[in-house]
Amino acid sequence: MLWRLCALGSFLAVFFTAQLIRAADTPATTPQTTIEKSVNTTGGATATANETFAEAGRWRFGSDPTVWVMIFLFNLSLFVVLERIYVLRKAQGDTAGLVTYLTESLYKGINPPDIAKEAAEKKFGLEGKVAASALKGWEKGEHAMREYAEAALIAERRSLEKRLVILSTLGNNTPFIGLLGTVLGIMKAFRDMAEMGDSGPAVVMRGISEALIATAMGLAVAIPVVIAFNALSRAVQEKLSQAEEVSTLLRAIRLNQ
Repeated sequence: MLWRLCALGSFLAVFFTAQLIRAADTPATTPQTTIEKSVNTTGGATATANETFAEAGRWRFGSDPTVWVMIFLFNLSLFVVLERIYVLRKAQGDTAGLVTYLTESLYKGINPPDIAKEAAEKKFGLEGKVAASALKGWEKGEHAMREYAEAALIAERRSLEKRLVILSTLGNNTPFIGLLGTVLGIMKAFRDMAEMGDSGPAVVMRGISEALIATAMGLAVAIPVVIAFNALSRAVQEKLSQAEEVSTLLRAIRLNQ
């Protein structure tokens, strides 16, 4: 399932990238531009000015390296999100069934190691692993069970939160990368205008329009990444909270016996 989602995400990214490149490389053939070129065939300077204005609103895809950085960061964040979703799905289990099994088995007097072995099965997910760890300290008392459960929770938290720092970093810094691309693009636009002298505002207009794409792409990458990070962090906290609830229930049963 994971490789299918990754393949789909990569295909979509490559498809839209190819469409952008195709749109950027397609020459502008508006009727107004064609008429201006045909009328001004004898005036080289006028034709050059018209071509410059025609290019003012076009964006060349490969002109800004920041755009390629954004595409790479988007694919990286997509892979991390899909991989974390896969891990969380693997950690899911029948929590209600686990609680029922644990309470009934303990009140029936079944040996705790046998209960732990059954609870650690895949069908009970992360909560079952934590419960099995807590049952290791059953004979030594409630304090030992708490320590075993906390150790298991720390290990599971480390596993579930792995690579989430990548999403956090991208969500916080991608807009600044886009802003950097915009600043560099505007600097280049003014430099081109100074070098071309009396070519008019078309040169700087084209440069600024291309530079603003970097900021737009930075925001387009950062916003879904932040949303995904918050959603995944909440899902991790819910899973750990459920596991802690099960371990607390086991300690309560131990105290009552």
